Amino acid sequence: MNDIYDRFAFDYDEFGRIENYLGDEKDFFDGLFRKYGVKTILDCACGTGQHLYMLSQLGYQLWGSDYSSSMLKTAKKNLQERGNSIPLSQCDFRYLESEFNINFDAIVCLTNSLPHLHKDEDLLMAIKSMKNRLNPGGLLVFTSGTTHYTLTLPSIEVVVNREDFSRIFVKEHDNHCQTIHVLDLFHNSHRLEHNQYDIVYRILLDDDYRKLLIEAGFTDIQIYGDYDMSLYSKSSRRLIVVAKL
Repeated sequence: MNDIYDRFAFDYDEFGRIENYLGDEKDFFDGLFRKYGVKTILDCACGTGQHLYMLSQLGYQLWGSDYSSSMLKTAKKNLQERGNSIPLSQCDFRYLESEFNINFDAIVCLTNSLPHLHKDEDLLMAIKSMKNRLNPGGLLVFTSGTTHYTLTLPSIEVVVNREDFSRIFVKEHDNHCQTIHVLDLFHNSHRLEHNQYDIVYRILLDDDYRKLLIEAGFTDIQIYGDYDMSLYSKSSRRLIVVAKL
């Protein structure tokens, strides 16, 4: 895989400060992990550290990994600035065994990370790699903003609109993949520039996740449409998958 976040990582958090992961998402993960007695968690697509920081505030023992060295540099900086020393590793989540020789109570792969893989064999390899690093009874959690409903929304979305910065998504898709053209516009006295990043996701919906997880050996699979644990439907704005080993 190419590191598509090589440059984007350093501006990624213009979405908002990493400590802003509060409310329903935080409550969802804490409730889920406490229900199943989770103590140790690997975030295998940790990005700039948002979810690692959120989960650290809840008292879990954490590890983070990501394919992108640039994302890991940003995550390390973000976490150190907030007094966290979570171990971080560069690792392709298809090959977690190359970096980790321990198992975890839960592995999370969040915010449309798995769909960076486009081929069935790579997706299955990644899920099996995650499964093999779980303790008996462990949890595997995916989250995605791509749903039947969101695929029907207008193709242009302004996701950040501040006086000094704007971020615009221009989206297009076919039956297999969705491409998001991210346009960053800096308009302030210190920085006046624009950058474009193109991210291609495999479209994975509820039945796709279920099929892959069953093929990987999971039988206890729940798919939610929001952090209130309402079941996924074609009107859901989120897709949250919880598989128990």
